Amino acid sequence: MPAKFSVPKSNSLNVSMIVIGDEILNGRTSDLNGSFLSRYLFKKGLHFKSLRFIHDDESDLIKALDDSFNESDIVITSGGIGPTLDDKTKNILAKYFGKKIIERQDVADVVTKNYSQFGRNWTPSQNFYHHFPKDFFAINNPRGLAPGLGFFDSDKQKLILAGPGVPREFTEIVELEFFPLMKKYFEKRLVENYQTVIRTKNIPEEKIFYELCPTLWDELSVFGKVSSLPHTIGIDIVISYEGSLKEHENKQKKINEHIQNSKLSSFVWQYGNVPINELVLKKAIDKKVTISFAESCTGGLTSSKITDLPGSSQIFMGSIVSYSNDTKTHLLNVSSETLKNFGAVSIEVATQMALGALNEFKTDYAISLTGIAGPEGGSEKKPEGFVVIGYASKKKNGARFFQFPGDRIRRKDRFSDMALLTLLELMNDLSE
Repeated sequence: MPAKFSVPKSNSLNVSMIVIGDEILNGRTSDLNGSFLSRYLFKKGLHFKSLRFIHDDESDLIKALDDSFNESDIVITSGGIGPTLDDKTKNILAKYFGKKIIERQDVADVVTKNYSQFGRNWTPSQNFYHHFPKDFFAINNPRGLAPGLGFFDSDKQKLILAGPGVPREFTEIVELEFFPLMKKYFEKRLVENYQTVIRTKNIPEEKIFYELCPTLWDELSVFGKVSSLPHTIGIDIVISYEGSLKEHENKQKKINEHIQNSKLSSFVWQYGNVPINELVLKKAIDKKVTISFAESCTGGLTSSKITDLPGSSQIFMGSIVSYSNDTKTHLLNVSSETLKNFGAVSIEVATQMALGALNEFKTDYAISLTGIAGPEGGSEKKPEGFVVIGYASKKKNGARFFQFPGDRIRRKDRFSDMALLTLLELMNDLSE
């Protein structure tokens, strides 16, 4: 059954992906490889055309291959190259391209190398990895045992690359093996892709483009493709384009200046795409200050985001997870009268929590969180998603309240990021 596909009309180098596995479609496993590949390909100047999820089924894979090759130059698959009976990718690809499965010593050498990197000996009769499609090339698997598969159709100028489904194996094989092959066969068509990112807060998407700056989308489209992406604490405006590094730097400067001169400027908290926890850590290290937290509704999530980063021990002194009112009183010195009069989720309690952490850990800055993550516990005045973030330093203290949508986990993430943004703003305050 020879492959049948057309040649894409676009000059851009298109890549389609096929994720193979019943466990993905029945919900037992979440796909991580597609999201990784989309980010990776953009950085490398390739256009991620489509992503398909299919069962471990021959007819499904053949249809997915037809559809993918009709729109793309390169097709990447993940899953189905292991030793078990449901790993059918190798045989189906051989059939699709009209190639016989034969015993190959060069493939055996690759498999032997894969096993040796884990200190293991390969037994061919247990998996028959070396029975491989004729004219395909075996690809070293840097983090696994099963070799990847590749085939380049020189007449149609099409490339197929089949990798493992395990995320840690897939990311390594893409970076170390697949991309060099893509570059080998399509080097003249590779370009550099860039993005300029504007990160906003406290303003909804529709207000930005329909009320505050109704012509902004068209104005930014002059520079490239515009996207508006909701984030945990606001809206990210992303402008994507290709070109040289010098062209990117020139466009980025003009875009940033355009935003700075617009009505949106007061809502921007970052011209760039650095994660908020990294910004906080860098700022604290640069200022040579220390920080601490008092967390209720986030249960230590904010502290975790800081301690996830190397170097956090230089500036992070500790945190108190004060979930109960008794803990707030005994460990953070929150007044029982304040709790009684205003409730645990209040400006007054959040302020005292921040002051308590500041005094307990003797830090330069402290942030507190108290809120209602849901899905229960809300009221008309303090609904689900309501959070109060307190702050304290040696010169000032107070608290602010916010309202976030989402489920419990999503809200906790948003609460935490807003707390880190509050800390960043506190450290950037010129009066400090």
